[in-house]
Amino acid sequence: MLFRRREDSQDISASSNCCCRPGCGNIGPTGPTGPRGCPGPRGCPGPTGPTGAMGPQGYVGPTGPMGMPGPTGPTGMTGPAGATGATGPAGPTGVTGPAGPTGVTGPTGPTGATGPAGPTGATGPAGPTGITGATGPAGATGATGPAGPTGATGPQGEAGPEGLAGITGPIGLTGATGPTGPTGATGPVGPTGATGPTGATGATGPAGATGATGPAGATGPAGATGATGPAGSTGATGATGATGPAGSTSAALVSAYSTPSQVGTAGSPLLFDRNAVTNGTAVTHGQNSGEFVIQEPGIYQVSFHGSVGAAGGATLPITVSMYLEQQGTEVPGTAVSRTLNTSGEVGNLSFSQVLDVTTAPVTLEVVGQGTGYLYGPVSITVNRLGGQ
Repeated sequence: MLFRRREDSQDISASSNCCCRPGCGNIGPTGPTGPRGCPGPRGCPGPTGPTGAMGPQGYVGPTGPMGMPGPTGPTGMTGPAGATGATGPAGPTGVTGPAGPTGVTGPTGPTGATGPAGPTGATGPAGPTGITGATGPAGATGATGPAGPTGATGPQGEAGPEGLAGITGPIGLTGATGPTGPTGATGPVGPTGATGPTGATGATGPAGATGATGPAGATGPAGATGATGPAGSTGATGATGATGPAGSTSAALVSAYSTPSQVGTAGSPLLFDRNAVTNGTAVTHGQNSGEFVIQEPGIYQVSFHGSVGAAGGATLPITVSMYLEQQGTEVPGTAVSRTLNTSGEVGNLSFSQVLDVTTAPVTLEVVGQGTGYLYGPVSITVNRLGGQ
């Protein structure tokens, strides 16, 4: 019967009461297990068995922590210098650094002796034309040159209808009189141009309004009323009295013009070289003159129109003004002006005014003010509207 020892797990053998050899009788039933006997003595160890085959390699374990660095070893001997390597490519140019401060100017050295003049070298080729510089300030106006010959007068255009008189503007403040400039030298008189053909007579303008009736004389005191006498017989018809002198009722008109451009002088009258229409003798004007003479008292209308421009070399801008003078005095309400900003600009000036002339003769002139200007064409009409 087999028993297992708990302490060392070794099998031990014990004999039983039965006989297990051949030839015995039938084996009876197994009796109940008897009590456990005491362990027998431990046997001697058996011989060592042969070494078993090596098992498979186990998994690599995790890396252990790094150990502390060891002490630095002594510096080795310097090795021999190696051969010089090939020169590398040049690097990019660095950024230019800021300029250093200007050094103190050294003292001027003594002037050396002037050497002999060298021979004049051959004239070099002309260099390219430089850029035109900015226009310098205009120089002072030179003296007026001699007047050129008067060009031939072109054919006269048809006279346009007379425009309606404009509303008289308010009288402007009289500006301070500027200083009189020096009188320029008078140029020689140019030859008189050929007289152009006489233009067609313009249509007669409308008759002016009748002048206001003069005041009536004072009425004398009334006499006492006499007693009514008896009616007398009708007397003979008396002789007719002499006819009294007729009053002046005729209209008069002068229309003049100037076509070619002329140089204007400050404070001088404009010249009108041609008469377009004349009617009557109340107003007179000589050709190539600026004077219009009123020969009879009355009511007159003066209408002016002209164009102005800058003369060559004039300093721009310039302001040109014109007005009517009567016996050397500016007529209120006739001053007009225009500012010119460019050399090719043309300005138009015009005025119309009614004059009450009480004494005659009276001289009228259109006077211009400004420097460096031209005027033309210009035209003027002096029309007698009625008598006193």
